[in-house]
Amino acid sequence: MHSKNAFEYIPEDNLVVLFVLMVCTAGLYYFWWIARVSRIFYDNPVTNILLIILTGGLWLIYLILKYMQKSEMLNGRQMPWYMILFLPLGFLIIQHNINERYFTSQ
Repeated sequence: MHSKNAFEYIPEDNLVVLFVLMVCTAGLYYFWWIARVSRIFYDNPVTNILLIILTGGLWLIYLILKYMQKSEMLNGRQMPWYMILFLPLGFLIIQHNINERYFTSQ
């Protein structure tokens, strides 16, 4: 049987990742602002759209990783490092873990 400390939730790691993500978001929007006012970029709408997609993608990756970790912890497991490779299937993995926890009889 595993000890309780083996599955203890450590928020410091997530806070560091969240801080880095917020810094990246602020940097991207600062770059977007520079691109808007600079004559070098000529207010290119493609650049603006790409920056928005990149920022949204970073936040989506963070949210999927966070909820994959929480759904694994719901069942008393830790998320192994190789689960990062399955990020495109993250929604299915989260739903499977929730079903495993709350709907075991079905």
